[in-house]
Amino acid sequence: MPSPPVFPSLEQENLLVRLPERASGPISETVDGETWSGVQRSYRLYPLKAGSVAFGKQEVIVTFADPETNAPTQVNVPLPEMALDAIVPEGARDLDPLILATGFTVDQQIDGSTDMENGAAITRRLTAKIAGTTPFLVPELIPELQDPLLSAYPKEPRFTESEDRGVLSGQRVDEVVYLAQQGGQTQLPAITIQWFNLGTNQVETIDIGAVDLTLAAPKWQPPDVGTILNLIAWAAGLALVLWATARFLGPRIKSWQQARHEKYQASPDYALNSLKKALQAHDISLAYSALETWKLRSDNPEQSIGLENQLAIIGAARYSSRNAPKPEAWAAALSEINVMKEAAHNTRNPLPPLNP
Repeated sequence: MPSPPVFPSLEQENLLVRLPERASGPISETVDGETWSGVQRSYRLYPLKAGSVAFGKQEVIVTFADPETNAPTQVNVPLPEMALDAIVPEGARDLDPLILATGFTVDQQIDGSTDMENGAAITRRLTAKIAGTTPFLVPELIPELQDPLLSAYPKEPRFTESEDRGVLSGQRVDEVVYLAQQGGQTQLPAITIQWFNLGTNQVETIDIGAVDLTLAAPKWQPPDVGTILNLIAWAAGLALVLWATARFLGPRIKSWQQARHEKYQASPDYALNSLKKALQAHDISLAYSALETWKLRSDNPEQSIGLENQLAIIGAARYSSRNAPKPEAWAAALSEINVMKEAAHNTRNPLPPLNP
């Protein structure tokens, strides 16, 4: 063979292909008294997912020297089609994530003090060692941590793979650095990992303990010169805005408030409130004066007839030599005020017709 054979790779999705040590080597065989020489190749196949793995039509490209002319001749030798069925052991079908191995351990290492100053760092490192398969099948070991007291900075996982007589093994190292952000008590949570032992056909559990942390509160730091200058600039700008507002808008606001107050004093509502105060003070003279003012300002002065009747009763009792006005009379007069207010409201806000 003037050049080595070209073997197929067998690579495909959900299949890990490894070439063991001395995967290719020479062979010889005697056939009908003649010695034939050749090359063989071994593959180690590791399904990564349950299901069928099919190998369709593939070829080996062989170059050999023609026996008669010694010229190099190339031929394509087809390989037989074949399929593998990858299954998950029955006892491992409920595991998520799925870890199948002949050996699996996880060790935890903490670098740094668990009594942390603000801004201090602590590192959590988990090292998983696996036997019987590749470490690339080991899932993420340290879950994401949502904690306002800590900021997490995970590093890229590190993998080491080795092979001993066709058996894969290796390790995965996950590492996360945590920075203290605020004071308080917190912890790096416990971790539980389940895996299926292919040697004993049993599910085994690995428990990684929690790590309690005590975080000191941040120390007060005086502001630097730049911060102080920025605060002074902001305060000066705010003072300027407030002065400009008071200087240019103040008179306008005051004039608007004065005009609004004068408008209210000239309104029937103001006269009605004055009338109510006079009745509450049992001052009939002031009540008549306020009533006349209201009638001049109201669009419907006839709404005061009920109140005028009550004032007449009160006046008759007051100027009588025998009886003084009773409290019930003053209460009835005040109730007429409410009637007048409701009538004025209905006049200003009439209801729409039911059948337009």
